[in-house]
Amino acid sequence: MTKYVMKRSAEMFERAKKSLPGGLNSVARVPPPNVLPHPPYFERGKGARIWDVDGNEYVDYALGFGPLILGHCPPNLVAAVKDVIENRGTTFGICHDLEFEAAEKVIKHLPAVDLVRFSNSGTEAVMIALRLARGYTGKEKIVRFEGAYHGWSDVIHWNTRSPVGAIGLRHAPRLVPGTAGIPEPYGQCLIVQPWNDPDILRKTIKRRAHEIAAIITEPVMCNLGATMPKEGYLQFLRDICTENDIVLIFDEVITAFRLELSGAQGYFGVQPDITTMAKALGGGYPVSAVGGKREIMDLMGQHAITSAGTYNGNVLCLAAVKATIEALEQPGTYERLHALGDRLRKGLEDVIHDAGLPAVAQGVGPVLQVWFQDKPTVDYRDAVTSQSHNIHPLFVRALYKRGVMLNPSQFGVWYISTAHTEQDIDFTIEVAREAIQEVKTQL
Repeated sequence: MTKYVMKRSAEMFERAKKSLPGGLNSVARVPPPNVLPHPPYFERGKGARIWDVDGNEYVDYALGFGPLILGHCPPNLVAAVKDVIENRGTTFGICHDLEFEAAEKVIKHLPAVDLVRFSNSGTEAVMIALRLARGYTGKEKIVRFEGAYHGWSDVIHWNTRSPVGAIGLRHAPRLVPGTAGIPEPYGQCLIVQPWNDPDILRKTIKRRAHEIAAIITEPVMCNLGATMPKEGYLQFLRDICTENDIVLIFDEVITAFRLELSGAQGYFGVQPDITTMAKALGGGYPVSAVGGKREIMDLMGQHAITSAGTYNGNVLCLAAVKATIEALEQPGTYERLHALGDRLRKGLEDVIHDAGLPAVAQGVGPVLQVWFQDKPTVDYRDAVTSQSHNIHPLFVRALYKRGVMLNPSQFGVWYISTAHTEQDIDFTIEVAREAIQEVKTQL
């Protein structure tokens, strides 16, 4: 193992702190101090590899926190965006043909989507979805689940990473804002529930269905370390929403165009009423979208519900959407992504078990997370109290030093792109074997 150096990154971080709050543009960019003392600064990426300013090379499983489904600088995407910049521009603020061409691509593949409205971030897409659900039903309350992350807006950023001691009883969670600066009245429009627990939710809806406009959920809790839905749980959500005039929102900001072309809704065979999407949708460009049933989405077309934005559907990003989906449409793409994901999950579990430690590599297809425990997580309370948090940062730090980049949070996930190869997976498994031996010396 070559010596891992972060000298220039440290210098850049010190400079950044003089002009940026905390030296950052997003709270997610600073690693926990027990992983790294400061964030690495990156210089370039190509395919499945990324290089930092100190010359360290990594196989990249962070992939920009998810958008880079095709890897770094994919030639077809670079060519499409370059052509638009050189020959058309970046944004008009008015209509153009790529709006409907990109929308047609989305509608073709996501079974629950009849109409699409483009926006710029996952947070924004969720805000639009919540407004649509409230306007459509005439009700105000939104059911959200403990530990879920649906963006950082005031209207939904509650009970995301709350201390267990603050959230009260499982059957009656307390509302806890995700940050200072959120007015308390926003929380009065939310009902928080534990995930993967049909009995508690059924009782809540029996009492309060007349108030509830929507249930919002990630189909896979990718922001909770790839926690999977229990068998039948998503269908339960679909059925109880239908029975009680409640809109079901799938937050597919991560899973859309990543698990399958048809997203998690296609993979699991459960159709929501509204879908949010971002990340893999644009292959690395800042674009998101809301899609859903025509009768709901057309409220925006009738101007009964407002959604606006100067950059919505700009030429640059929609060229990226179209090119990304065209690349993902190539035969065998998802079969290969799932095969690589399965191979990596099994390999990571095997090397950790060989070292005498517990491990579950949970997730689906090209999304996974390693938990140092004997069984998969099922919900937030289960995940936040896991002993895995004692080992995971040591493992991540040892992987970084050996050329494997990933989201340093236990609640994040590993992503696999179409640029990853079997050789990358083999390298990662062997590096993990070395890393876990180092971890054992620190326990």
